[in-house]
Amino acid sequence: MIYGERIRQVREMHRLTQADLVKEVPSLTQSRLSRIEKDLAPIDEESLALVAAVTGVATAFFSRPPTPGFSVLSPQLRSRSRLTQGEKAAALQWARLVDEEYQNLRSGARALPVRLRPTPGATPEAAAAAARKTLGFSAHQPLPYLILAAERAGVTVLGLPYAIETLDAFCAWRRGEPVIALLGGVPADRVRFSVAHEIGHLLLHQPGQTGPEVEAEADRFAAELLTPLAALRGVMPHNPTLSALVMLKTIWGVSVKSLVRRAKELGAVDGDRALSLYKQMSSRGWNRREPGYVPPEKPRALRKMAEIVHGRGVRTERFAALAAWSEELALNVLAQHATAEELPHEPTPTPTPEKPEANVIPFRPRAVKTGR
Repeated sequence: MIYGERIRQVREMHRLTQADLVKEVPSLTQSRLSRIEKDLAPIDEESLALVAAVTGVATAFFSRPPTPGFSVLSPQLRSRSRLTQGEKAAALQWARLVDEEYQNLRSGARALPVRLRPTPGATPEAAAAAARKTLGFSAHQPLPYLILAAERAGVTVLGLPYAIETLDAFCAWRRGEPVIALLGGVPADRVRFSVAHEIGHLLLHQPGQTGPEVEAEADRFAAELLTPLAALRGVMPHNPTLSALVMLKTIWGVSVKSLVRRAKELGAVDGDRALSLYKQMSSRGWNRREPGYVPPEKPRALRKMAEIVHGRGVRTERFAALAAWSEELALNVLAQHATAEELPHEPTPTPTPEKPEANVIPFRPRAVKTGR
C-alpha cells in the first residue's frame, strides 16, 4: 500500500508545493496529486519512482505507515526573521523523518533515562542552576560541551540536513521524552545558545505557550546556564573592549553579543557603552559571523546507535536500505551527527593527593540488544 501522507511529507520537506512537484513528475496533475495525498487515488509505479528520485528516498519509503508528527512546543524558537509556514512545515517534516530512524535504531540499544524534568513555576535562573547540576557541571565552570551532556541526560537531539535563515532549532515533547532538533549551517556559539534556549523551553514552559515573555524567559535560562552571572562577575573586566570579549567567548563558548548583554547586567558597561559595542560589531560585519573560536558540537546518539546496529564503519548503503532512503540522504543525515573522533574532549580533573587517579575517566559497560 502507498500512503499519500508519505508523499506529502517528502514534498513538504523540500518546500515543494503540489504545483512544484507535478512539474517534476509530468505524469501527474495537481488535482490527481491532491487526491493521492489524501489516499483517494492510486499512483502508478513510474510516477512514484520519479517522486522518490526528486525527494531523495526509496520507493519503499512510501509503503511505510506514517508516524504521528511532532507536537511542537514553539517552532519559531531561535528565529532570526519571519518564519513562513512552508519553512516551519519543512523543518517539522525533516525532524519527523530523522526521528523515525532514531526510534528504529533505538530498538537495538538501551535508552538512557530522562533526568531533565520540567520545573514549572521556577525562575529561569533557578532552573538553569538546577539544570547545570543535573548535567554534571559545577556552578562556576564554563561548559566544555552541552549537546553531549543533554543526550546523556535523556534528551533526544536530532541533527537535520536542512538549513534556513529563519530558524536555528526547535523542541518538542514526544510521549514524555524531550526532543531538540538542530538545523544545519549554524555557527557553533549560536548552536550552544540555541540548545540551551530549547532546554529552557522544555523545563519552564507548557506546550502551546508562546509570546515575547516566553522567549525572554528561555533566553534568560540559556544565558544563566552557559554564563552564570556569579561566575562571570569574577572574570568580566570593567568597560571591556571587543578584543577582551572575544577572549571570553573562546572560554565560555557564547557569542560576543551575548557577553555584551551579560556585561550590561553585571554593570561592567552602561547602556551607552553597550550600544557602542553593538555598533562596532555591526560595522565590522560581526552580525553574520563573529571572530573567536568555539569548538563545533554535534549530537552523537543517532550515529552511535547506527554503529551498534551496522558496525563502527556504518555501511551507508545498508543504513540507507533499512531506512528506505537514498544513499545521499543517509550520508547527509549521518554528517549531522558526530563520529567518535568529533566528540568533545572530556575535561581532565586535576589530580590531588586524596584522588591521585582523578585523571582517569571511568566508563560503565552498557548491555545492548543485537536485534533491530
